[in-house]
Amino acid sequence: MAEHSMMWDDAGLSGLQAQLAREMLSRVTAFAFGEEVRLVRGVVTCPDRRGVGRVVLWDGRQLGSSVAFDVPLADQYGGNIPPGDLAAALRGVLADCSGREVEEAPRDSFGIPVIDASDAVRAFVAQPRFQVPDALHAAAVAFSVSAELGEPAELRLRGFLLLDQATCRLYLDTPASEDAPPFGVDLPLRDEDGFVVVGVTAVHAALPVLLQGELERMRKDDHDPYCGAVYDLVGWLAGR
Repeated sequence: MAEHSMMWDDAGLSGLQAQLAREMLSRVTAFAFGEEVRLVRGVVTCPDRRGVGRVVLWDGRQLGSSVAFDVPLADQYGGNIPPGDLAAALRGVLADCSGREVEEAPRDSFGIPVIDASDAVRAFVAQPRFQVPDALHAAAVAFSVSAELGEPAELRLRGFLLLDQATCRLYLDTPASEDAPPFGVDLPLRDEDGFVVVGVTAVHAALPVLLQGELERMRKDDHDPYCGAVYDLVGWLAGR
């Protein structure tokens, strides 16, 4: 392994690490309930319902385990429903779905049972019930945009780690520091009342500015072997 690593310089290896973090993000919010996990077998357009998508889930082993869920792509006002919200809603639908409901569901042309999840998705949109994996995914994905999509990002995701049920740490770097260890940024996943929060968009917009100097006062006296320094933005986001 070490011999092959010598073929890459530090900048190239940091790029591979960023790619790994980006690819693994899609696995963070796997469809799971209890000890069971479901993978996405397919995503198609519902053939007889306009504005409805169909997500097919299975256990990754037996195609006979597949179940399709029809989900609305827009809310009752015509606004699009973010994919992250649909995924979170689907996990709830999957957890509540009974074996009897699957057995009695109509089948598509592939023999896959199809369950209409429209009401459950709309209920979720009206009153979101996110989980910690949703919050972790949302916090990290803001920094995981591929450079191929445009100009290089000011900050790049090199890794991420769930510290506890309320905090995550993102490992980031800048285009000018690709050959150096990343720095860690601690972000909250719950609000002051303990509810899971998804999307700390203020961080993505403010961090490049904070890097110019103000971020240093948020530095933690915390040794982390995965980065060169750690900064705590939990209090900053809470206005403390």
